[in-house]
Formats: sequence, C-alpha cells, structure tokens
Amino acid sequence: MAVDKNGKPLPKGITYRSKENRYMGRFMYHSEAFTVYGKTLRETQKNLNDLKYKVENHLYFKESSVTFNAWFEIWINEYKKPSVKAGTVEVYKNSYKAYIKNCFGIKQLRDIRTDQIQSFYNQMARLYSHNTLEICRAILNGMYTQAFRNEMIQKNPVSNAVLPRNNKRQSASVMSEAEQKIFLTYAKNARYYPTYELALSTGMRSGELRGLQWTDIDFQAKVIHVTHTLLYREHTYVFDSPKTASSERDIPMLDNVYRLLKEHQKIQWKERLELGKEWNPPKEFENLVFTNPKGNPIARDRLKKSIDRILKSIQSAYPLFPHITPHTFRHTFATRSIERGIPPKVLQTILGHSDLATTMDTYAHVLSGTKTSEMKKLAELFP
Repeated sequence: MAVDKNGKPLPKGITYRSKENRYMGRFMYHSEAFTVYGKTLRETQKNLNDLKYKVENHLYFKESSVTFNAWFEIWINEYKKPSVKAGTVEVYKNSYKAYIKNCFGIKQLRDIRTDQIQSFYNQMARLYSHNTLEICRAILNGMYTQAFRNEMIQKNPVSNAVLPRNNKRQSASVMSEAEQKIFLTYAKNARYYPTYELALSTGMRSGELRGLQWTDIDFQAKVIHVTHTLLYREHTYVFDSPKTASSERDIPMLDNVYRLLKEHQKIQWKERLELGKEWNPPKEFENLVFTNPKGNPIARDRLKKSIDRILKSIQSAYPLFPHITPHTFRHTFATRSIERGIPPKVLQTILGHSDLATTMDTYAHVLSGTKTSEMKKLAELFP
C-alpha cells in the first residue's frame, strides 16, 4: 500500500513522489493509463476525479489523438445542444458537413495552424456569402475555445485569423412587381398557392408559414400571431420557438389574406372529410394551416420542388424569369413595403428582425433607390 511522506496510507491509485515532493494519481481506462499530479493529496484527488469523469464521459482526448471530426461531435452534442436553439444546432451540423469537414475533418485538432485557418477563410470568402463565412467562423472558434478550456490544446489557432473584408455578401433575390404577378398567376392552381400569397403578403419565413396553426390566426382582430417555427430534426418534425425573441410577433392581416385563409380553411375541412381516416397527422400537428395531402407537415424541400415546377412553366414563356426560392417571397414583401413608404422601423417589427441595423443592411439597395424621390420633398423649401 502506498504511503505519504509521513507514512500514512494513501487512497488507491495515488502515490507520493518524494524526489518531486508531489503526489501522483493514476488510473486505467480501456487498457490506457491516465496520470495527474498535485502538490497536495486533496488537489491530486480532485484532479484524478475530474479526469476520470471526462474520460468516462468521452469529454477528454489526449492532444495527440483527437481528430477534428471526433471533437466536433463531442462539442456539438455536449456543449452546444444544451445552450442554443435546436435550429442553430442543425445549421452548425449542416455547415460543418458542407464546408469544414472535407478541409479539416480527418486532421488532428492540435495540428491546425493559424495560417491554415486564414487560408480557409480566404477561400470561403471567394466562393460563398458573408453569412456562410460567419457561421463557419463561429463553429471553428467555438470548437477551439472549448478545446483550450478543456486543456486539450495549448493554443487557439482561430483567435489570430482574420475574416477577409472584401468577402461576398449574399444578395437578396427579389421579384419585381411584374414578376410577382406572373408568378402568382402561374401558381394559382398549385396546391401550395396559399403559402406563396401569404408569404408575399406578410414576409413570414418558410418555417413560420409551415408551422402556422389555426389558433395563431385571429380572424376577428385580423391578426396573425407568429409564435413558433417548424423544424425537421433527427428524422422528425418539431415546433421550436422563433428565430430570435423579436421574431415572436403579430402581423396585421390584409383583406386579401383574410379572404385567402377563410377559403383555405373551407378547402381543408373538405379534404379532411373526404379522406376520413387517411387524414391522420400526429396529434401535435393536427391543427396546422398548411399541410401535405395527408394532413402532415410540409417538408421544406417539397415546397421548394413545387416552386421549381412553377418556375419551369413560367420560364418556358419567360426565359429570363429569375430563379427564386421560398426566401425570395420574404425579400419581395420587404421590397414592396419599402417601395410603398413603410418606415424601416415598422418593417423591422413586421419581419421580426432583432434590430433595425439588420433591416437597413439587408435592404439598403432598395432604400437607396428611394433617396431621390424623398429628397424632392425638400424642394418646396427653396425658391
């Protein structure tokens, strides 16, 4: 039995090293030895217990062995899932797989240098949008910051890398008034037409539209309450809180929206009666405003494919008609709003942006187009 310098028995796994005047703690896990040290017995016991917990719960890797892919899985599941929204976790997972994994995945975490991170940033800036680059930086910095806190690495190579200033910013896809009318005309008989008109009339996000419930619609007050969004996570649909706190909002219902939703409600009830038992969505989704033909939530890709089919028909007659996505409707709504004089601060609350700067930055190109007409209002002050 090991004893300390005074001859007192020591706990199992701890020995006193007289030449170094310190204690050493050791334990085995899957045939691998792990060692800690401490100036006092109490310190050594604490260090030993902490290390055992990390090793047994897969929160510890020796600096020489952990790969980027292995640490990402630990970081996203153990450190991000408990602290951020489910939607953010999905964005991080998808972005890692699309942009980071092929570049760094099989490399060891400790081997990545600042110049390699910088080269990655520079290449991303040439190919992708500013938002995409920001997400990748958040992932890389989050992974390395936590690894440094866990004493898995000696330094954070991301901290000294600089985002390029002249990187691409993703331009908002917007339909002109004429294009908007053409699209709605060609989409009139499509199953998901009501979602398109509602999006163009409210600026709601795709997940907000697909997660809209009849209890969110107040026909008497003519208001739509945006209280949640629809997510597809781990092979199932779930309701989640809106993107930001300001995304939870009330949107006034225009007359066309009132008529649209009333008519859609009648059509949906008719479908439910005709399908009978075949209309059988999960209980939590039985009150959805927009559904697939069986009453289940609409997949984001299904909506996109429907738009693509409409575009194919349009482009056979109008070859130069622009490519659009579900998010185009939101940008188009905002553009029409600015063109008709809705103040940016009011538009911010309708869109659910967290701050005015987001609205101003996103739609600066539209706002600049109104400067000439607005300046002319000052002409009457001068003879």
